[in-house]
Amino acid sequence: MALKAGATAEISEKCPQGGIWYPVGSPDITRSIGIGNTMPPTPNGESHWVLKTPTGDK
Repeated sequence: MALKAGATAEISEKCPQGGIWYPVGSPDITRSIGIGNTMPPTPNGESHWVLKTPTGDK
């Protein structure tokens, strides 16, 4: 089942849902991350990413 907008993923874990993600607290900074890729470090050292827009891969 696809995750909905607002889902979170910690840095260094596998991306649970492909889509557009942003660092917690910084919705103006976005990055496209594909499912199964490692969640990258955030630009300002935040602990996790928030899913803004899910894509079709689940």
